[in-house]
Amino acid sequence: MNNPYAKKVIQEFYNFGAPEQILYTSKPHIGTDKLIQIIKNMREEIIRLGGEFLFNEKVIDFEIENGKIAKVITDKRDIETNIVVLAIGHSARETFYKLHERNIEMKRKNFSVGLRIEHLQTMINESQYGTKTKLKLPPAEYKLAYHGDDGRSCYTFCMCPGGEVIASSSEEGTIVTNGMSTFARNGINANSAILVNITPEDVGEGENPLKGIEFQKKLEESAFKLGGNNYYAPIQRVEDFINNEKSVIIGEIKPTYKPGVTLSNLNDILPDFVSKTLKEGIIYFDKKINGFANPNAILTGVETRSSSPVTILRNEKLQSNIEGIYPCGEGAGYAGGITSAGADGIRCAVEICKNKEKGC
Repeated sequence: MNNPYAKKVIQEFYNFGAPEQILYTSKPHIGTDKLIQIIKNMREEIIRLGGEFLFNEKVIDFEIENGKIAKVITDKRDIETNIVVLAIGHSARETFYKLHERNIEMKRKNFSVGLRIEHLQTMINESQYGTKTKLKLPPAEYKLAYHGDDGRSCYTFCMCPGGEVIASSSEEGTIVTNGMSTFARNGINANSAILVNITPEDVGEGENPLKGIEFQKKLEESAFKLGGNNYYAPIQRVEDFINNEKSVIIGEIKPTYKPGVTLSNLNDILPDFVSKTLKEGIIYFDKKINGFANPNAILTGVETRSSSPVTILRNEKLQSNIEGIYPCGEGAGYAGGITSAGADGIRCAVEICKNKEKGC
C-alpha cells in the first residue's frame, strides 16, 4: 500500500513478535494464533508507558459543550477530556447510533455483502501451481473480481489459505461470518469472502446515514433464522445455490464453521441482485481458477462486515464537526484492513500532536 505509515505498522508488528518475513513479503501474513500474543505484548508495553485499558466497560454517551467534546460517559464513570479518537471498528453499532443522536456528521458509503466460499486447499494449489512442480511452495492464494453488465461487481476478499470460516457475530440473534488462518496455514480447506457491492441507494430512501447498518443487520438476523435460531450458520453447495435449490447433502468439501451448520437455500435470504451477481461471479471465477465452481464447494452465510457502511466525516485537521473528536480507522470509513487502520491511527496521532502545538 502507498500509505507512508504502513511500513511503520508492519515494523511494529515485527517488534512485538510477528515473524520476520512480514518485513519483506508482498502480502504479510501473521496468523491469528500468533496475533493473540502480539496484541498482548503491545498492550503490556502501552501499560508500561502509562496507558490504561478499561475492560468490561463501554461508552454509552458523549457530553458536548459549545461544539467541543467535554466528556466521555461510560457505564461506570464520566471521563473529562478534550480529545477522543473514535477508532471504534465497524461493529460498534450502539456507538454509531449515539453519535448520530449527538449530531456528529456522518454519511452513507459503499460497502459489500455476500458469503464465504470453501474449497479444498489442494485444489487451489493445483490450479495455481500445476501438478508438476517439485518446489516447496506455500499454500496458494487468489484474488478475483467480476464486473457485470448491470454495473454490479463481485469480488473475493480476505482469502484464507488453509484456514477456516469463523463466527463473528457481535449481537444476539445474528449470524456473521469471517475467515482466519493460523500462521502455518495447514488446514484442509481454503476460504474467502465472495462479495457484491452495495451502494447508498440500495439501502433505502431518505437521509438517515445509518440505513446501511440496518441493511446489514436484517441480513444477519435472516441468516440466524435460516440456520435454525441456534447460532448454526446456513450453508449451501455451490451447485444448489446456482440452481436455487436447498442443499440436502454435503460432498467432499466439509464446512469448517463452528458451532455447526444447517443445510439451507441461501437465495432465500439474499437480495435478488446479490444472488444474481454472486452466481455470475462464481461461474466467471471458474474460468480463472479451475474448480472454483465445484458443485460441492461450500457457501456459508452471511458475510456483512467487510467494510463499514458509514463514514464519520472529518476535516483537514482530521476532526469531526465536534472539535476534539477524531474519527479513525475502519469503522469510521478511513481504512480497509489491519495495516491501513493502523496507519490511519498513526496519522491521527500525528495530527493531534500538531494541533496541540498550535493550541487547537
